[in-house]
Amino acid sequence: MSNPTSSTQTVHHLFSYGTLQQPEVQLSQFGRLLDGSPDALPGHRMTTIQITDPAVIEASGTDRHPLVLASDAPEDTVEGQVFAISDAELAAADAYEVDDYARVRVTLRSGTPAWVYLERPNEGPGATADTNDGAEEPVSVREWLRSLEVFAGPLADFDPAGAPADPVELFLGWLREAVAAGVPDAHAMTLSTVGADGGPDARVLILKNADADGWQFAVHAHSPKGRQLAERPRAALTFYWPLLGRQVRVRGAVEPASPERSAADLLARAPSARAEVLLGRQSEHLESPEERDSSFRTALARIESDTALVSPEWMLYTLVPTAVEFWQADKGRLHNRLRYERTDPRGLWERHLLWP
Repeated sequence: MSNPTSSTQTVHHLFSYGTLQQPEVQLSQFGRLLDGSPDALPGHRMTTIQITDPAVIEASGTDRHPLVLASDAPEDTVEGQVFAISDAELAAADAYEVDDYARVRVTLRSGTPAWVYLERPNEGPGATADTNDGAEEPVSVREWLRSLEVFAGPLADFDPAGAPADPVELFLGWLREAVAAGVPDAHAMTLSTVGADGGPDARVLILKNADADGWQFAVHAHSPKGRQLAERPRAALTFYWPLLGRQVRVRGAVEPASPERSAADLLARAPSARAEVLLGRQSEHLESPEERDSSFRTALARIESDTALVSPEWMLYTLVPTAVEFWQADKGRLHNRLRYERTDPRGLWERHLLWP
């Protein structure tokens, strides 16, 4: 097999703490001995799992294979070796590993990003693994969650020194990049408000517009969020684009648009969406799906018979920000954060770097 470090091939780093370090396994799976260097996976501990795949047992010579779990103890570290392999060899490693393992991306002690085979996360909380003495040890929710990969893909670059003076310009640039990268529902955002009891409330909405005036969204005036905004006209928006490792946080006062602009926004929506607004019972207790469906059919018939019909409760809001933060993830956790701040909602912006 050709050398995977050739400039014409993609090179993957694979960390092994188990049988892939054995020469006989490497020869049987890859047709060559791999060049490895010692490394370690911090924040994890070793256990074992019993496998039943005959081919893997024959290649490795044992039915007991190591399994790594996330650990709460910061001093826990799993020692092993990191190998440089090709696309084909990575596929061969995937075929060798049994279904109990999943390949995930990690950062090793050396700082090297690498693939490693850990407990398959979609087993979910409540799964078990064999301990070294053969007894079954339950996998806690915390361990399961810590095994899930974050910042898996190639992260976007961000140089705060080159950021524009206006946060809207930077936001729209990031939004376009998220759409181009294939982030699903890139214009979706979390709207956070304050309830009558003083507690926070949050839900996901779709962004309507972003311009020099602010960030726009729409709500039903009689919905919980509509009532909360009327009583406490301040809010926060959060955008998260995981494929790029980016989030944007916007906070400030909200201002309602004119009834004419709100009506125009509603008329631009699909008939089914306008019919749902006519129901006017968002978040109320529902007795049965049949009741909902009957009411929806009635509302839709009204829309179809009067194409200009709008609900006066539909409210278009603009969040006029006093703070906009741009957050760019870093695999080493030295995240880049830039916050635009102003005390006057219509004043000039100041820019400040923030600690990770």
